[in-house]
Amino acid sequence: MRKLMMICSMFMFVLVAACGDIDEKNTREVKSDNDAAADVQNNETEAAEEVEEKEKEKEKPVGTRSNPLPFGDTITVKENIYDDSFNSYESFVEITLLETIRGEEAWSLIEKENMFNEPAAEGFEYVMVKVRGFLKESETEDDSLYFSSGNFKFVSNDGEVYDWAFAVVPNELSKELYNGGTAEGYIVNQVKIGDDFKVSYNSSEGSPVFFFVE
Repeated sequence: MRKLMMICSMFMFVLVAACGDIDEKNTREVKSDNDAAADVQNNETEAAEEVEEKEKEKEKPVGTRSNPLPFGDTITVKENIYDDSFNSYESFVEITLLETIRGEEAWSLIEKENMFNEPAAEGFEYVMVKVRGFLKESETEDDSLYFSSGNFKFVSNDGEVYDWAFAVVPNELSKELYNGGTAEGYIVNQVKIGDDFKVSYNSSEGSPVFFFVE
């Protein structure tokens, strides 16, 4: 009988020890169904927020810096024309970028145009952008809009406005427009080589309008 009791005692000891070992090994984190459902819901919420942000980007007005006008498209910009007494007349001008020439090709044209033109600075290249403007509607028939390269700026991909680099170019944009008139010519500047820059038009009414150049 004693032997039997000793055997039973040893069996119980081994069983308890084994159970303790199982409890010690079973320490990995276990998520409940509620936790898993919460993770799925959070992931779905984050995905929905990303889609919403992308939709907001698409909804931004065309012609802003974050959503420039596609190259070759035409945009109508509101302008004010002033007479000699500083009376203001509401006007609308259509603007289209027609062509972009950069690098060696641009320098070749600029060099031929005037022998005193200087090569682009180190790390920079010339860019010529052909622009067309059409004053399609104006409250005045007697006063004009001066449409020229001075209305435009070159803005780097990093958000810096390039300083204007003077050069004599063929058919530079510079024209006085009355209602119904059209101007076409080149604007020019130096930009960093390979920069994915944008061009902006600064009207007398509202924020600048931005254009892709390619």
